[in-house]
Amino acid sequence: MRLLPAIFTVLATGLASTAMAQTPYPTKQIIFLSGFPPGGSVDLTARALAPAMQKVLGQPIVIQSKPGAAAAIGTQAVAIAQPDGYTLTLATTQIAVLPAVDKVFARKTAFNREDFQPIARISADPSIVWANAATGWKTFKDMVDAAKAKDGQIVYASGGLYGATHLPIEMMLRPLGLKMRHLPTAGGGPALTAVLGNNASLLAAHPGVAGPQARAGKLVPIVNLGAERHPEWKDVPTLKELGYNVEYYQWIGLFGQAKLPEPIVRTLRAAVAEAVKDPEFIAAMAKSGAGIAYQDQPEFAAWWAKDSDTLETAVQTIGKIE
Repeated sequence: MRLLPAIFTVLATGLASTAMAQTPYPTKQIIFLSGFPPGGSVDLTARALAPAMQKVLGQPIVIQSKPGAAAAIGTQAVAIAQPDGYTLTLATTQIAVLPAVDKVFARKTAFNREDFQPIARISADPSIVWANAATGWKTFKDMVDAAKAKDGQIVYASGGLYGATHLPIEMMLRPLGLKMRHLPTAGGGPALTAVLGNNASLLAAHPGVAGPQARAGKLVPIVNLGAERHPEWKDVPTLKELGYNVEYYQWIGLFGQAKLPEPIVRTLRAAVAEAVKDPEFIAAMAKSGAGIAYQDQPEFAAWWAKDSDTLETAVQTIGKIE
């Protein structure tokens, strides 16, 4: 008789999961919960995607920001939310990087990759390394020669440790056998300001961020960390074609919880597939400077797994930075 409560619990849990999967979705507003503050690339992408998906789903999508701890607070909030399709996140590399950093520092992880499942990739902009035009560097070789001559004294700026402007520079330097001084700042904007103000010589950023300054003659693109040359910066070689197996993208994808029921996932996948073709979404993304690089779940899941493994290895190689 003691087994009855346990049996009832198992049955109730199974029935609840079945009921969740069979309930029409969506029937109320959906939340895009972000770990990043308003105004950045994730927020701009969310504000472009939400209205386009609303048209398909017939329910409002609201955007909430819960920044803090390099996006760990907001991302963790999504990880522990009810897996019912009403709390989703637009995430980027931090979804793999932050757990890797916690492990390097022997800290309890706020969340893990296994807490999430990818739904679709929205964008994936290659990181390009840009030099202050005042350096006089025009090519990748110019930068390498200067770094060798100055023996670790060249300064590069980033938006913070282990972030999207820190990792790509380190991933570039290590196979080259070069060292530079790192100037971490309080975000991508301050890092760009540091380079433009001659407090640093280099910055890794996607073209939507640094492109306007390059067109104005203040920055020079040195090398592209994407797999292919950028359509606007066609003269800039990729690091791979120069013989170094390094790729880095600043991507944004839509994620739900690992236990999100498959019928809900299918509904969301279909909604994103329609949304990325919406003219207003396309115009909004173009205005933000982000390129659309849509992938549906199967392709994105495979791509994300490979990218995450690469990022985790990079964090482990850099090691603990106090």
